This record gives sequence, structure tokens and C-alpha cells, in this order.
Amino acid sequence: MAEKPLCKLAIAGSDRDAEMIRVTRHNLELAGLATAVDTKVQDILDVRPTAPHGLIVSNPPYGVRLDEQDALAAWYPQLGTWLKNHFCLAGRSICSAVTCALAKLIHLSPKRRTPLYNGSLECRLFMIQMVAGSARREKPSADKQE
Repeated sequence: MAEKPLCKLAIAGSDRDAEMIRVTRHNLELAGLATAVDTKVQDILDVRPTAPHGLIVSNPPYGVRLDEQDALAAWYPQLGTWLKNHFCLAGRSICSAVTCALAKLIHLSPKRRTPLYNGSLECRLFMIQMVAGSARREKPSADKQE
């Protein structure tokens, strides 16, 4: 059977740490996928969709060190706003976090929570179904006449 030629995939990856992008590119080269996946140094809040629908996977900071907790408590709501503003048509979003308390600060309701490990660190994988607008039911207004 003939091997199909490598084609460009609709997969993009980013990290704000240039060293992590260098490691990723090296691993893509080893896997023979260097030309198939776009990678760049970029803060997550600056990422925008490259396709009208798809899947976004994020591994936000966990706040393993106690001194990070306050900064992350302020940042996680920004992450939720970013997802809602730019990826509501993506269909699904997956985020991981060590604590459910941080994940709740995203202010998006996960449909599924799956325990997993990142090395020896216990984490949760949150599957969030993204929808345009609000998923909340509107309560009827008292001033509306039926």
C-alpha cells in the first residue's frame, strides 16, 4: 500500500514560553510532522480560532506554588471570557486544572470531569460544551404580559 504524502493539518499549538515551542518543534520533527502543525510563541489570551469549528485543548497554569494562587484566581475568569468570546463556535473545549476551585473560576460549566495525572500531579480534565450566547434559561420578566 502506498503511503499518503504529508499534508498540512488544521492543528495549531502555542505557548508563551519559547523553550516549550522549541521542544515541541523538535518532537514534531522526530515524528515526521514538522510541516503539518503550526506552532508559535503566543500568550493563550492572544490566540484566535483558525477554523470555524473544532476542538481547543488548554493546559493552563495549575498554581502548584501557593504564591501563585491569588494571581491565578484573577486570571482564570479571563480565561473563561476568552473562551466565550473567541471560541464559542469551536464546539468543545478541554481544560485541565489541579483544583476544582480554579476551574470554577472559568465560569463555564463542564459537561464532564475526568481525573488524570500529569506526571505525579493529580489533575482534572474538564470537557466544556461551548455555545454562542448564554446557556442559561432566561426567567420570564414580571413586566411581560402574556
